[in-house]
Formats: sequence, structure tokens, C-alpha cells
Amino acid sequence: MNKELYGQVVVLPDELTQYLQQCFEQVPNSDATIEGHKRNLFLRDKGKVTFQQLERIQNWFKYYEGKKEDAPYVLNGGDYMNNWVTSTIDSMRNGTHTNQEVQDVMPEDLDDQLIKDMGWLSGMNRDAKSHKDYNDDIKITENLKRINEIMKKTI
Repeated sequence: MNKELYGQVVVLPDELTQYLQQCFEQVPNSDATIEGHKRNLFLRDKGKVTFQQLERIQNWFKYYEGKKEDAPYVLNGGDYMNNWVTSTIDSMRNGTHTNQEVQDVMPEDLDDQLIKDMGWLSGMNRDAKSHKDYNDDIKITENLKRINEIMKKTI
């Protein structure tokens, strides 16, 4: 199931990149030796991530044993990033990911010969206004009045 997802790229939402910037600013003495520093810079710089990278991030959160206030957890985006990664992977695996390309398939134009070949069904291919008639309104109104009279007699 996952091999169809390998190589797919997900664009990071603006809110997430802004949040990663805030996380980066919360660790003032951050340098490349602190776990999560490079990932934070990379994600903000690229603005997108592959499915494989999402899985690595998910595994990092899964096996992280430190405190939530520690620099590595904050630099990796904390709970917000963890929840986003988990929901994105789940939606990709379920085939409901919103960033997937959708091919628009438009029907061919109807030509006169096709409409003639449709027989009695061709009358169904009309705009909504042509279906409605003033006489229909009168019939509906009369029927509603009869129904109301019957309801009054039965009550």
C-alpha cells in the first residue's frame, strides 16, 4: 500500500511553516547539533515534504522519550506537527489526501444525431426553465388546496 505513496510530495500549509518558525524562535541557542534544527530549517525552506519524510517524522515522534519542553521536541514542531503528520499520512493511505491531482473528465459534446438516437430520452435533456409551466403551478396549487380540505375533514 505504501509503495504507491513513495515519492508523493505534500505541500506544507502556511500555518505549519509559520508555526515551525515560531518553534525555531523559541529555542534561542539552537545550532545544527541539536536534533530537529536541520529538519526545521529544511521544512521551512522547501515548503514541501515527501511521503518518506513524513514517515520518518512520524517515527521520530513515536519513539521520542524526552520531555515536550525540550529543544528537540519543540524544533520538530511539537504536538501540532505530530498531529498534522499523522493525519496527513492517514489521509494519504486512505486515498483522501486533498493534494492529490484530480483529472477532470468532461463528457463529449452532444451532437444532433446523438440526441435523435436517444428517442424519448432526448426530451429529458432540457434546461430547468423549459420543464416548468404556468399550468403546472395551477395544478400544484389546486392539489394542495384539496389536500388541505381533506386534512381538515379528517381532523
